[in-house]
Amino acid sequence: MARRERTGLHQSVTLADRTYHLALRSGLEIVTDTAPAAALVAENTVLRDGERVLVAPCGDGLLGMWATDRAGSAGVSCFDTNALAVETTQRNLQAAGLADVPVRTAVPEVEAVPYDTFVMPLPKGRDLARLWLLNGALATRMGGQIVIAGANRAGIQSVARDAEALLGPGRLLGYRKGNRALSFQRQELAVEELDAFRAPGLRNGTFARYTFCHGGHALTVCTRPGVFSRDALDEGTQMLLQELDVHPDDRVLDVGCGAGVIGLVAALYADPASVTLSDIDSLATECARETLRQNGINGPSVLLGDGLSAVEGQRFTLIVTNPPFHQGHTVNTGMTEGWIRQAYRALLPGGRLVLVANRFLPYASWLQTGFDRVSILAEDSRFQVFSAQRTQR
Repeated sequence: MARRERTGLHQSVTLADRTYHLALRSGLEIVTDTAPAAALVAENTVLRDGERVLVAPCGDGLLGMWATDRAGSAGVSCFDTNALAVETTQRNLQAAGLADVPVRTAVPEVEAVPYDTFVMPLPKGRDLARLWLLNGALATRMGGQIVIAGANRAGIQSVARDAEALLGPGRLLGYRKGNRALSFQRQELAVEELDAFRAPGLRNGTFARYTFCHGGHALTVCTRPGVFSRDALDEGTQMLLQELDVHPDDRVLDVGCGAGVIGLVAALYADPASVTLSDIDSLATECARETLRQNGINGPSVLLGDGLSAVEGQRFTLIVTNPPFHQGHTVNTGMTEGWIRQAYRALLPGGRLVLVANRFLPYASWLQTGFDRVSILAEDSRFQVFSAQRTQR
């Protein structure tokens, strides 16, 4: 049974006979308490010394540390697309004396030597779980074991049905406190016969696509599960783009770029080489690069990183964003206010921050506190588009 002790952003979790110490980064979204599901994996999964083990997505690194204890560091690999998760896992492994375990910011690819065991903690969202399940299974050897675990309220039962469709019948390893872990065996994958798994964007190297029109241009957006506005352009971004005024000499930053829609539009009006897109998730930056490529736009920089830290030391005349406004179901006021202060420092004098936000959030007061001049460019019953200017040097 797992026992979790929490002190601020530091946690101690006991799995079976070993206690693991975790340091979490502010801003890392954990869908639910992962310890009960991790305990079910640890208590019911056999790993042999020296076998190749894939842990993906690795999240806070808890199961990566457990797998390394059981199989040794030579064969364990951790993957996540979230840059904060990767950094957190690296730090926790290093603190445990396991710094030689590779942690990669990516979705697993098929390698020359496949994995013997694939352990998949449940990610957020069924389509995203399908993406991890499919690509992790492809990276696992025939006959290898695939273990999935998570909470009922996070969707583990639906993902278990998807795993059974892909891999055949599985085995329930354990159930406790609304969490369950299941084991499957890698077999031939009849992906083309399964609508849920042949959808574009699930398998590495593929993308879903949709189009939208802006300023007389028909533009293509390339997306994958887990990327914001995956299926269509969202209403907030549409409103923002209607009000966005990009000057030819602007130096533009699209922060939290998702599939790259805002950066793409900015590159139609400013010098593409003066446009930068950044996101914390490598799925998003991958999609943003493909969106730019599909529209024949060369020159923008696409960077992976946590908010404005990805462009530390650079300054812009225009920062544009449709910012994430919650962690799970909770509005993170402190992070938002801190981000606004960072945005002010990243602007040149005379520079503008243009953002769209849900109108129930107090962005007006946050911006007025952090900026010299603030105006509302557009609003309706759901959204507001703000322009906040830095006038002082």
